[in-house]
Amino acid sequence: MNFFKKIFKFAFIAVLAVSAIFSSFGCSMFNKKPSDALLPHLIGESEADSAPVRRVNALRESKSFTTNSVNAQFDELNEMLYDGYRPDFGNGVFPEIEKTYNAAIAVLNRYIKNDFSAFERLHAMHDYLAYHTEYDFELLEDANSAKESNPSFRPDGVFLERKAVCDGFSKAFLLMCGIEQIRCIRITGLYSSDGNVVNHAWNKVLLDGQWYNVDCTMDSWHVYTDNKNREDILNHGYFLVSDEAILAPLTGRHTESGLDAVNYECPSSYDFYSETPLGIGSYKMKLTSSDELLDVFSKIKASKRKIGKVELKLDFPEYDKSNLSRPDAYSSYIAEAYKKVSDADFAFKPESGMYPYMRYPDGVFVFLIYA
Repeated sequence: MNFFKKIFKFAFIAVLAVSAIFSSFGCSMFNKKPSDALLPHLIGESEADSAPVRRVNALRESKSFTTNSVNAQFDELNEMLYDGYRPDFGNGVFPEIEKTYNAAIAVLNRYIKNDFSAFERLHAMHDYLAYHTEYDFELLEDANSAKESNPSFRPDGVFLERKAVCDGFSKAFLLMCGIEQIRCIRITGLYSSDGNVVNHAWNKVLLDGQWYNVDCTMDSWHVYTDNKNREDILNHGYFLVSDEAILAPLTGRHTESGLDAVNYECPSSYDFYSETPLGIGSYKMKLTSSDELLDVFSKIKASKRKIGKVELKLDFPEYDKSNLSRPDAYSSYIAEAYKKVSDADFAFKPESGMYPYMRYPDGVFVFLIYA
């Protein structure tokens, strides 16, 4: 049973599938605390600015709401922000919108420092949403739910209840970018993998004059152990990626609908992995040789830390990049690396169809290693 390969190919059902696997094997791997160095890239409480400044507060003019429905008011809120207006909530006349807006402000105040660059702001927004928001599977499975009025389809699901579907994730990211005055749009379309096709929503954001795709939903795993504990696992495989990457059928194809893609073309992925510390030795998240990969796995073994997951981009100069479209990309290198942690809860055994990792575009792998 090629369970890990099948589990994570289709992200919308990952939580249910992983839970079933752990229950059937009686494995308690997610009871082990991961290394603090590999937790989300979010500042600690002591690092937060004592006098945070949001960019929306620098806007000189304000604007009031003209619509009546909550859904329309959220749309109008985003229009105000992206047109350069501060929202005027009219002394409590729009309580749902104002409460959500203030909650979003509070999150930004807590995790974004005043001197953060645009990239650092986007990074913090992505990590907060992907790590702290649970996917609403109950809503997804409830055919009788009035979905158009459910908070999980809106920003209030994220900021007030910490639960959403892809619409809520994408709208929350849009709102945060609006408050920070970073150009962002919401994309709707389809996500397809292994013959499954579902409606989906994500974002495109403008950073340093170039557009990038961001899909917070697909970078969020929330799995449950057999004792009902929730484990949050954050990834960055769809953070600031190109159109080519997000269209890759092997890792899940995103197809836009209803938008002139030429106006928001994303020609390349941001070099996130080569700039971000791995938290193991002095390595960055991008590895450029098999020796580095072997050394990282050796350090995991030697540290005796409960790593949990390790997110890496493999970019070996001698490796034929055309092989990235193959399901077994880098498999021989990975097999050797997993021998370094032979007592891990899940080993790499391709002959038995066991692949304890998730594939993302651009050569990104998320390894599950509980050594």
